[in-house]
Amino acid sequence: MSDAPNFRDYVTSGAFKMSLSRAQVSALSMIAETGEVACGGHTFGALYHKGLVEHIRSKDGRLEYRLTEAGVYALKLARLADLTQGPKDAVEAELRALRKQLNDARVFAQQVTSDAWDMRARLQKAELLLQDARSMLQGQPCPKKPMVTLKDKHPERTVKEMVAHLDLAEFMLSESRDP
Repeated sequence: MSDAPNFRDYVTSGAFKMSLSRAQVSALSMIAETGEVACGGHTFGALYHKGLVEHIRSKDGRLEYRLTEAGVYALKLARLADLTQGPKDAVEAELRALRKQLNDARVFAQQVTSDAWDMRARLQKAELLLQDARSMLQGQPCPKKPMVTLKDKHPERTVKEMVAHLDLAEFMLSESRDP
């Protein structure tokens, strides 16, 4: 079963006939290539109600536009008929964009993981220093150091930079969990 209820409703509402104006074909092409749309509300509304496009919130709160599966195929047919000047394979362009987003997310996750490790290492070091200071103030010998301690792999990064990454990661996770 397809995950495109608007397209399914449009097709099953009567005799199926897909009719796209030049403006609609142009808007489909622009959305596929840039994720943005510069067309009138009527054009976007028509594409939306035909189940060819959808809008989603990006990480920074802006609206982004995406082609649905039906929209990808409609654009592919338009490109086969030379109605657009874009690349012939919209699926490949969408896959390329999704791969880039996935790679960016992986790089970001790696940075956040590294920052969390470094912050834990700094916290462990501070706790050991505090423990030593308490022992000295109480006139007791310093406790033995643990056999294994974490190492701060990036001492040049400030805590402020690391916290900014962690705050952004928390925001991104909360956005992805919201319906």
